[in-house]
Amino acid sequence: MMESLTGRATGASVARAYSSMPGSRGPHRLRTIGYVRVSTDQQAQEGVSLQAQETRIRAHCISQDLELIDLIIDDGYSAKSLERPGIQRALRLLTAGKADAIVVVKLDRLTRSVKDLGILLDGYFREGQPYSLLSVSDSIDTRSAGGKLLLNVLMSVAQWEREAISERTREAMSELKRRGIRTGGAGYGWQWSAEPDPSGRRQLVPHPDEQAAVHRICELHRMGLSVRAIAQALDREGIRARKSKSWEPQRPTLYRILEREGLITLPRRPPGAEGAPPRKRKLTRDKSTAIARAHALRAAGLSLRKIGEQLKKERILPARCDVWHAASVLDLLRQPIAS
Repeated sequence: MMESLTGRATGASVARAYSSMPGSRGPHRLRTIGYVRVSTDQQAQEGVSLQAQETRIRAHCISQDLELIDLIIDDGYSAKSLERPGIQRALRLLTAGKADAIVVVKLDRLTRSVKDLGILLDGYFREGQPYSLLSVSDSIDTRSAGGKLLLNVLMSVAQWEREAISERTREAMSELKRRGIRTGGAGYGWQWSAEPDPSGRRQLVPHPDEQAAVHRICELHRMGLSVRAIAQALDREGIRARKSKSWEPQRPTLYRILEREGLITLPRRPPGAEGAPPRKRKLTRDKSTAIARAHALRAAGLSLRKIGEQLKKERILPARCDVWHAASVLDLLRQPIAS
């Protein structure tokens, strides 16, 4: 018995001596930041939703042996963007190395935007990054393979929804053009009507002030003034351009107005002629081309978002939409390059 007591005492002494050594630490606990958000001022003032979220986050950290180093609150902020002081502070703590993970009650407390979720995943929580994301109600923990799988499924569903909306919008716009219905902004001198017509669409109607400016522009042109001189005369007379205080940077608008009024004909260079704008690359939706190019861009150090932007710039597009999202780029990178 004495030997047993002596052994225990010796073991305890060694443990105490080890723990007191400089730089020695016990088992590493994940340092987490609790993030709480409510979208209305009334909820923030009442504190009901805030308190409920705080309670669940604290309980989760205790049950999972997580070190809660801070609990950050965004009260009265919408999740439509990441321009929130609380989430920005939490991300700064991650990048400063003061925390390892963010804990939320539900994923929609973090963001409701598919684009913003892609930015967060690509910049902070993707594979290879040292940070983790934990969502209590959604059972998401990106430290585990199952958590990463579930997050990717949620991202894929959200991406499918965005692509479906994009596809429906593109088809609707094509139908409007086929029926001869004008879309886009109104040219200088015109505006969209305040009230819709019987079919429910707004019509282009003259803009009184801008129409007077159009008549003056035509009058100055008939007097033999160049476009630059017309711009200077309009500025002197206090006639405002639509998008700037001066007409000098709006000279292309003056050319379009004069052409629309039938006073000039702008030259059209045939494609391939000297000085003509270069031809656009041929659009392709070939997946093997997209996979090879995505791997090359990733090797160059580009993020998922930058890869998507570059693929679109090079006119390499997905099969069913015109936008690359982080999840779809990640899907390309997971596939081998065809030999």
